[in-house]
Amino acid sequence: MTTQAALYDALRRAAGAEEKRDRALALLSKTGSRQYLDETLRILNTRAVRKTLDDSHRPVLREKALGFYAEPKRDKAGMLRESLTRLLVRIEHHDDIDLYRLGVETYHLQPVDDVAQNLRAVALAGMAPIEPALACLYATRFLSEPHTSVFNCEPAMTAIDVLVASNQRLPIYQFLLRDGGRMAASGRGELTGKALESLGADFPVPLYEQLIAQYQKLDQPTASMGIINCIVDGRRSALYERLEDLIRDTRDADLRRYGLVMMAAARDDALSARLLRMSRLARQEDIPLFIEALEICQHRERDETLAQMKRRLG
Repeated sequence: MTTQAALYDALRRAAGAEEKRDRALALLSKTGSRQYLDETLRILNTRAVRKTLDDSHRPVLREKALGFYAEPKRDKAGMLRESLTRLLVRIEHHDDIDLYRLGVETYHLQPVDDVAQNLRAVALAGMAPIEPALACLYATRFLSEPHTSVFNCEPAMTAIDVLVASNQRLPIYQFLLRDGGRMAASGRGELTGKALESLGADFPVPLYEQLIAQYQKLDQPTASMGIINCIVDGRRSALYERLEDLIRDTRDADLRRYGLVMMAAARDDALSARLLRMSRLARQEDIPLFIEALEICQHRERDETLAQMKRRLG
């Protein structure tokens, strides 16, 4: 019988994507060694190898994943199940819904912080095309979970994608009303920003103005970037005045720079005209930020305004 060491050696010597896939799956089916498991899953999750997977490769992946769900102590952080689930999501087989249901319910507190957020995110992404209604329910739950990662805001970031794909924006709005500020203040501003960006072009202007006022008062940069993106990318002209207020009034210079550059890069005449007017009224300490934005602006009066700003800068 071929030993695990021999299978590993054959994997290391494998050349093409298909050979690497077959060698990795052969070792995966035999091994319980964390060293070998990590290496086989790393190779299988490389882009070139992952693209070669199809239904015929599911049995090995499913068996391994189900084994870890049956004995979670062998995969306390959920990282092995996360890798296996990513591969199954790539294959896209409806019969893997049982694994996705297990995945979205998996939490590992070590000792008090959860470390299985990415597993829940991947499982939710796999569930969404198979059982979209159920996926939206889990997505709604994940939006406000205290166990949301402070590193990548998962699984809540994936939850927003799932809700938007199903045109279910009411949970996102409720999240912003009740929990978005708390998430932003706790280092998860990227999540709040994505939620603010995801409400859609048909979201009522008066209600969005209320959200702007709520988060402008908080003045958390990554959250406010979502407002800027929503208005600029969506050409929400009815909100241009509020956009100008947000950029002018923020205490964060990087956010101001971001907003000005976004206005300039939009190639929108109304936004460009506002940028020129704001430039002429800029505070001395903000002149370098306006110059940076004006240099990429395409408005016909740009050169004159840019020259004035450079003269002011001295």
